[in-house]
Amino acid sequence: MGWSGVFGSDATESESAKEIRRKQLELFLRKLCGFVYVETIHPRLADVSVHLQSFLGCEESLQKDSVSPDKIAIEVDENEHDCIQSTTLSLLKRSIQRYAFRVFLLPVFDQILRQFIDAARSRAPSMDQMIALDRRSRSALKDSAHLELEKVQDFLDQLQEVILEGCMSDLIALSGRRDFSNLGFHNKNHGIEMRDSIFNESVREQVEIEVYVPLRSIISRQLVNGYRHDDLEMQFKMQALRQRPQSSFKIKPSHRSPTDWQIVSKILNKDVGRSTLPCAKLSAIVSAAKQIFKLHAAEHSSNLGADEFLPIFIFCIVRAELERPCALSILLQSLCDKSKRIGETGYYLASFEAAISYVRDLDLAEGVTGVP
Repeated sequence: MGWSGVFGSDATESESAKEIRRKQLELFLRKLCGFVYVETIHPRLADVSVHLQSFLGCEESLQKDSVSPDKIAIEVDENEHDCIQSTTLSLLKRSIQRYAFRVFLLPVFDQILRQFIDAARSRAPSMDQMIALDRRSRSALKDSAHLELEKVQDFLDQLQEVILEGCMSDLIALSGRRDFSNLGFHNKNHGIEMRDSIFNESVREQVEIEVYVPLRSIISRQLVNGYRHDDLEMQFKMQALRQRPQSSFKIKPSHRSPTDWQIVSKILNKDVGRSTLPCAKLSAIVSAAKQIFKLHAAEHSSNLGADEFLPIFIFCIVRAELERPCALSILLQSLCDKSKRIGETGYYLASFEAAISYVRDLDLAEGVTGVP
């Protein structure tokens, strides 16, 4: 998960000095990335862009997502068509994110963003203050983290709404390019709904990049220290539960996987535990949950209902070896896109929270019984 900042200090450099250097590096990288968009067009601008991509290590991901319009237009079999459509979708999302990135380069947006980030950093408690809050009560530091998360959530939602509402005509025009014609946005039944969902996801991701990433260290530091007792207890319980078979989790014999659902646990470990953005973590939770149904369908002839799903999901989360599950659950619950709270993402996030709560409240001496 990349959490940092557990109680303690680095003797070689103060926190304030590190923060100053982080801010300087952040401003430098922002100006560097915005250079190709805001400076006067120059004959060597394309070369500058290539060197900038190389400096930032972007070549591999760009090559992975690249696809020519001619290739999109050819007749392909169903599997290849799905692959190309997925690649085209990725290209559209990248295009929308680049558009949103340019919006944040506008002076008024840049000023609003800087003011919020600077204010959030100034509010962040120092390590000594966090120790004092923790000594006052177990909940004091948690309450402080929750208040900050509420402010960040409100700001994320407001920025996302402003860009989507104010730039909708540009986004529609962008999605209407011939490069993206195979995505089927012209279909009035589902095309518009899918298009708007892509707009929402793409803009949200860029907004989190602009807002959450600069604040990630102070948010994670408060959450990690606020929930360290909870997570230490969770780690102890999960370590003990990892040794137990599927039968201990009340998973019926007809629904057990001969692979112990390893692929699901790997998704949770890698794509949830090690991703940076909250939206990416939430997307990975959905992917992991869906993989349970896919794997069950491949291994069994029976259907898997909601009641049978949750014990399996708990088993997979226990096996995933998530670093700080309690802090992670609070982060995702607090920063989930409001448009995602109802529907598929909201349902699987609620299932994830239920799984964490179940393990947290579990008495190991009584065994794994009464799985919800």
